Amino acid sequence: MEKTRITIVAVTSIVLFFLANYLCRFLFGLTGVGVSLLIAALIAAYMGFSVARTLERAPMPEERSRALWIYGGFLGALFVAFGAWVFLDTGFDAVTAATLLLHYLPYPALAHVFLSDRLIQIFLKKNKQP
Repeated sequence: MEKTRITIVAVTSIVLFFLANYLCRFLFGLTGVGVSLLIAALIAAYMGFSVARTLERAPMPEERSRALWIYGGFLGALFVAFGAWVFLDTGFDAVTAATLLLHYLPYPALAHVFLSDRLIQIFLKKNKQP
């Protein structure tokens, strides 16, 4: 049962990735690494809060790993596919590769931070207050 809940949180986070990036980048016209950091932080906070709320305890290492692999793995595959498309069009450029990496890394890194035991305990304390 917990595997299903963790999977739902991870898939919902992927959907939020698409929606937030669409809203910020295409509708509002915001660009840059700062926007990626902001979106990654908001999604990571959602992940930490949702995992704490659904499990009502700190996730076990297997559960944390499952969420991070689903979320980070899907986004990693997406960024690799986008990078391949860009590199097929313009050729390999180290600056473009570094920029792509800078836009990708905050997502799994901040998710890892927000799923840490310390931050999950903060979310759990907020949930237990009446």
